Amino acid sequence: MPDLTPVTLLCGFLGAGKTTLLRHLLTQNEDGRWALVVNDVGAINLDARLIGDLVAGKSAAGEGAAAGQGGSEVVDLGNGCVCCSNKDDLAETLCRLASAGRFDHIIVETTGLAEPAALARLFVQRNEFGRSVTDFARLHGLFTVIDAPDLLHRLATRDRSPTAPGAVKPLIELLLEQAECADVLLLNKCDRCPEEDLVRLEALLADLNPHAELLRTEYSQAPLEWVLGRARFSATTTLGAARWISDLNAAAPVLPGAPARRPAAVRSVPEYTRRYGLRSFLFQARKPFARDRLLSLLERGLPGIVRAKGFYWLAERPDEMAFLSLAGGACSHSWLNYWWAAMVENGKVSLDDRPPLIRALWQEPAGDRRQELVFIGVDFDEAALRRALEACLVDS
Repeated sequence: MPDLTPVTLLCGFLGAGKTTLLRHLLTQNEDGRWALVVNDVGAINLDARLIGDLVAGKSAAGEGAAAGQGGSEVVDLGNGCVCCSNKDDLAETLCRLASAGRFDHIIVETTGLAEPAALARLFVQRNEFGRSVTDFARLHGLFTVIDAPDLLHRLATRDRSPTAPGAVKPLIELLLEQAECADVLLLNKCDRCPEEDLVRLEALLADLNPHAELLRTEYSQAPLEWVLGRARFSATTTLGAARWISDLNAAAPVLPGAPARRPAAVRSVPEYTRRYGLRSFLFQARKPFARDRLLSLLERGLPGIVRAKGFYWLAERPDEMAFLSLAGGACSHSWLNYWWAAMVENGKVSLDDRPPLIRALWQEPAGDRRQELVFIGVDFDEAALRRALEACLVDS
């Protein structure tokens, strides 16, 4: 869709350097007509004011037309996050700006709390009226700016206390989710990190998101052409880039008519895996976990594991599908939905109502209830981890 206005999303945690990156891009922009959408969670959008002052300064100096007259324009989306409370506002703003036909590119600087996957879905999913942002604009690239020293510190000082379902998630989980859904990872403030730490952090990020390009920066200085010159987003590749997603997909049954998967034996081993021992482990079982055993294991910590995600089944709540997310040692739990087996048993649906994937997963007597967890880490003892997880299962 070459005629649709391209949109670039700049994501990243608070203080990572998103506004500085946008300002650097603006100083390199000679004649491009940009719409700059700046989001903040506060009542006063200071980032929008900073960018607006820079745009106004360029116009006053004769380096571009005034906002609204063919040059760059700043749109303030303050007092809420564009991936939750302001999501509809962002979609409407993008459609309006793209429909105007006055801009060569739209750049969105998100709040530090935004989840990239939720924003990307604005371009992929259609609303109840069958419309989507992609009818007006195309997602060009999804960038995540990472504060390298901050992420290293958070990984080294992680809290191992499990978070109860519905409770506030640990911030480290948000940081890793921002890294897992991105086309480009800008590793910023590299001048404040030892080379050895940067190399290991790059290896970890490459393992968590094998799809993303990595670029080291200082003060968010990145070349304009490198950032905006090439479309990178792919709905399938970007949204499925996280290692835990690809590992779960690889373990899922192949449905009739689907293309055959590449045999695991011929998959190449990445260089970072050979050099640093980064690898993943998929745990599957058809018995429920005992809640106290599982929580006790997580509280003790899983040596070497830096990321874990997936579905699990608790004996104490057999009808509900649980979801585990471990980021740097901090755990959070949530309830996703009801197992299909529970809905069949309760008479809410019939066996014939099961969709193809559920039919392929079905195993009596558990139905679709299962443990399906991906663990990613460095030099961990896979056999010991498997034994520890199996010890958490309820005896049949």
